Amino acid sequence: MVNNTTTTTLPVPGWTPAKRLVNDYEPSTSGASAYSADTGAEVEKDFLEPVRPTTANPFPSRTRSFSSTVHWRRRPKSLLLSSENDDTQTPSVFPEPAEEDTRSESQDSNGSLKGKFRRASLSLMKGIVHRRDRRSSEPEKTLEFTTQHTQHQHTRSSTAHSAWNKLRQAASFKHSKMINGGRANALDTIYSPIESTFSNVPIPGNGLQPPIIPSHTGAAAKASVVSHNEYLAMLQREEWLADQVQNDRESGIGISIMNSDETEVAVRENTRISRVDFISRLPAELSIRILSHLGANGLTAAARVSKKWYDVTQDWQIWRQSFLREKTATYATAAPIEPGTGFGVPAILPGNDWQKIYKAKQQLEQRWNQGTSFRSVYLNGHLDSIYCLQFDESKIITGSRDKTIRIWDMHTFQCRLVIGPPEVVNDTSVLFDANGRPLHYVSAPDRARNHESVPAVVSFQLHHKASILCLQYDENILVTGSSDGSCIIYNVKSGYRPIRRLEHHTAAVLDLAFDDKHIVTCSKDISICVWDRATGAMLKQLKGHTGPVNAVQLRGNSIVSCSGDFKVKLWNIDSGKVVREFEGHTKGLACSQFSEDGRYIASAGSDKMIRIWDARTGECIREMQAHDSLVRSLHIDSVSGRLISGSYDTDIKVFDMATGDQLLDFPRWHASWVLSAKSDYRRIVSTGQDPKILIMDFGHGVQNIGMLERTPTADVARDAGFI
Repeated sequence: MVNNTTTTTLPVPGWTPAKRLVNDYEPSTSGASAYSADTGAEVEKDFLEPVRPTTANPFPSRTRSFSSTVHWRRRPKSLLLSSENDDTQTPSVFPEPAEEDTRSESQDSNGSLKGKFRRASLSLMKGIVHRRDRRSSEPEKTLEFTTQHTQHQHTRSSTAHSAWNKLRQAASFKHSKMINGGRANALDTIYSPIESTFSNVPIPGNGLQPPIIPSHTGAAAKASVVSHNEYLAMLQREEWLADQVQNDRESGIGISIMNSDETEVAVRENTRISRVDFISRLPAELSIRILSHLGANGLTAAARVSKKWYDVTQDWQIWRQSFLREKTATYATAAPIEPGTGFGVPAILPGNDWQKIYKAKQQLEQRWNQGTSFRSVYLNGHLDSIYCLQFDESKIITGSRDKTIRIWDMHTFQCRLVIGPPEVVNDTSVLFDANGRPLHYVSAPDRARNHESVPAVVSFQLHHKASILCLQYDENILVTGSSDGSCIIYNVKSGYRPIRRLEHHTAAVLDLAFDDKHIVTCSKDISICVWDRATGAMLKQLKGHTGPVNAVQLRGNSIVSCSGDFKVKLWNIDSGKVVREFEGHTKGLACSQFSEDGRYIASAGSDKMIRIWDARTGECIREMQAHDSLVRSLHIDSVSGRLISGSYDTDIKVFDMATGDQLLDFPRWHASWVLSAKSDYRRIVSTGQDPKILIMDFGHGVQNIGMLERTPTADVARDAGFI
């Protein structure tokens, strides 16, 4: 049936909200489309669905109802909203109460239960409508009611199904316990979306009137937040610390959004884990193994946790592992330092207090970094310039222009042995001055001479007849080179008795080096000789330089040499050929060094520059403007990465091999040219044109510094009767 309706304008300001409520919930009877009150467009529907009010209440079947009248009062049996045959008339608003009561009584004189339901519904609607009308800011208007064209009608078409259900629930006797005298939110029961001026924000209560808290707003935002939180919770379970999701990429602060339940669980779990004392619960072996991964700072902090932790951190195994892990790393050696080899790593013995050893090493490293806390002493005794030296933890061996080799005690600073030609050592002037005082003594910048000593003197048939220009020793042999053009090999274990002489050079032997197989010497005659260590036979003579070869080093099958011809060369022993040349110096070279692992070469000379080369590629890694005069001596400490230089400008300097930075500077510590300067983990020892040996000891005064030394060995020279 088609309804032809007309628009009727009625002045009904008091009943406007109620009429809006009724008309808003009138469903479309078309199965193909439903009219949208929000957009004014038809929305396709697969089936006819009654329109229900939007509400945030998740349990519509248990909504509360509220009436301002006593619900036992008799009401009209039914609420007349429209007639079934009212096709051509305008839908009616609520009639006057008197007329409704008369009509209800005539229809249902027996007061049936159904009538009570409807009377209660009417009472509810009137209370809500009047209350909303008072709170609404809408002025009195003329309301236009328009009956729309529909194609299909239901039997009860004038009232929406949802609105009808709301009215039935309001009339139910199964009210909330708060219906009598209690406060209930009417918005939980009926929501009128067509009242455009109804506030979308909470309205405070006025007098006895309760506040209005809208529950129909923010549904989309709430749903979005819930969905977002669920999504983040899923990501947190899969990847707790995913930077792509939980990091703002600017400040680096992790952002984690959790609901209250997850937060409480995380807090409880974190609290429970942080209170577990695993050191007390684990076996002692496991606790020691765990704590052994800590360094000194970590162990110090762990010792403050509790008495149990303190007791565990005092175990010697923990400190031994920490020391061997942190203090045996090197800059340019083929392998970590072996304990007991004399590089500040003592032998592993049952009685070692590794905590004290670690502390001593740590303090020693700090002194090197500061460069101020050290003791300096001078050893006096030589009669002329001291060209060469080598030292270890127990002794110093020097060679001088006075044709003697002297052996000094590192701990007492006393000279123990003088080796030289008979005409030198048999003269009393080698031991005493003109006043009869011993020539060998110790002096310091701030105090007079002390530690006087009278060493043993010895002369052998094999001896040098000129200046001692170079030397090197190990635990078995001592090899010296001289201006007389020869080298002599001494047996250390037999009291430095000479074994053989090496002769082939036609000029002074300026430098030498040896390993387990070979002895290499270089000379002013511009040649390099390679000797067999065991037999003393010359294996090869290497020629290629055009000037005096001033320095030579040996690493495995490779030899590095530098010359007055401005060049550094890398040789192969087996082939006797030059593998690589290093060019860049602008003047003659006086010294060079080869790192222990064969990776780096350092060279210096008359151009006052120190250059560091990559031995594998020939590239100059860095250049350092080092001194104000010729650089006479270089020494690479392959363990620490420190480079020591000595110059004719009387200065001694320390550089960092890795960066080229100058770490320490000791200006004018010698009265004249610095001819040789070397270092180990604890000291710098240097010699010069003035006949003094300078010792700068950074370990002096460090508690338990002696624990860093390797196991003391018997002095074989003393046992042989010469010292």
